Amino acid sequence: MLIKNARIGAESVDLRIGPTVQAVAPQLEPTPDESVLDARGGELLPGLHDHHMHLFAAAAAHESVDCNVGAGTRSQCRELLAARLQQASGGDWIRGVDYQEQQVGELDRWRLDELCPSRPVRIQHRSGKVWVCNSLALQELGFKDSDRIDGLETDGRGALTGRIVRNDSLLAERMRRAKAHKPPDIAAYSRLLASHGIVGITDTSASNRLATLADFQRLSANGDLLQQVTLMGGDDLDSGYLKILLDEDGLPDLAELVRRINRTRHKGRNVAFHCVTHLELVFALAALAEAVPCEQGFDRIEHGAVVDDKMARRLADLGLPVITQPGFLFSKGDQYLADLTGAELGNLYRFAGLQRHGVCVAASSDAPYGPVNPWQIIASAATRRTRSGAMLGEDEQVTAEEALRGYLTPSNRLNQSVSFAQTRGIKVGMPADLCILQGEWSERRGEAGGIDVRATLIGGSVVFDSEQDR
Repeated sequence: MLIKNARIGAESVDLRIGPTVQAVAPQLEPTPDESVLDARGGELLPGLHDHHMHLFAAAAAHESVDCNVGAGTRSQCRELLAARLQQASGGDWIRGVDYQEQQVGELDRWRLDELCPSRPVRIQHRSGKVWVCNSLALQELGFKDSDRIDGLETDGRGALTGRIVRNDSLLAERMRRAKAHKPPDIAAYSRLLASHGIVGITDTSASNRLATLADFQRLSANGDLLQQVTLMGGDDLDSGYLKILLDEDGLPDLAELVRRINRTRHKGRNVAFHCVTHLELVFALAALAEAVPCEQGFDRIEHGAVVDDKMARRLADLGLPVITQPGFLFSKGDQYLADLTGAELGNLYRFAGLQRHGVCVAASSDAPYGPVNPWQIIASAATRRTRSGAMLGEDEQVTAEEALRGYLTPSNRLNQSVSFAQTRGIKVGMPADLCILQGEWSERRGEAGGIDVRATLIGGSVVFDSEQDR
């Protein structure tokens, strides 16, 4: 294939590509029968990699009812949520995501019955930690008040509240048993990712197992999943990061966690810690201090939602990169401003401050819990503005180039300080995983949230073409 009229920085170039980039020159002529893609002056970048997301959950959420109903009185928010649930398409199960107790109050089976009594409903809390089922859903899933199962919450009388805490596998198994499980449309979601210029993802789900790896391989083989995948997950995987999910309300035994890390080291694997609070980060670093050091590669901190200067210096000394999510500043920032204290707000989803201390930082989505559009995330990192326009940590702002840099950095280099110029380079021999923007980056970077993608290529094949796919 020949790509005509692309821009790399200040230069206008043509590219000849196969699975790799074969030639780059100011002017190339097509050979007989060679297909041509006109970039129309759009900036050519390496394809983007989202370093932290949850593919199956994100695809399912894309087809779910959005339970984030915005501002208003609690009564108004409940009315709006009830309307969304009652207007949901289909006639059977309803799946909702991103409910926020600040808007509608704490949900349980009885409150959910009031909102939607006629169909089985399950709704996920914005944190991803809790699912809430109404009474019809509990009945369909075969749960009884006499059940005593880890994560299945009961009230003071011993009745099921409908809340399932940190046990997604229990809900998934019961959904399959009730034949109510509808596999998410991975193909459609993969095309959505491609439309944003995303050519690779790291799935960071702690529940990933060997069976999950087989699912990803099957989806890639049959063409449903276009992106290249890096998988982290549980103890039975033989490669990739061990994802350690920390929750300060129920931290594991430190000695057992250290033994778990050491077993992982013997497989040649590194570890990635989910850390959204100061205590979780302190605990993660304490475990690493006791564990066998990694001999190759590097460990990671996922989220790093609250990092003070002292912890930032420790992260830098240990060479631990932080994979953060600036998109939360936009999507959830107004709630953060209402809920958090000054000290917490000052250390929230830091970017520039961590870099000043020598920490390598990369932006990512955490989809479905944060927005998946990388250009929106880049804008959030640059502006630090909430949905209402409030500023959240002005001294943590970075340039759009700096926020984009992480998306262009390979996973195995996230612990290295790589310049934007280095990451954006297009060289002969590199894989033809490419993103062509609508227009020039130098002209559009100030409005990063509004950037559109002209075309995306993976392995030299066009997987998104704005002139055909929209």
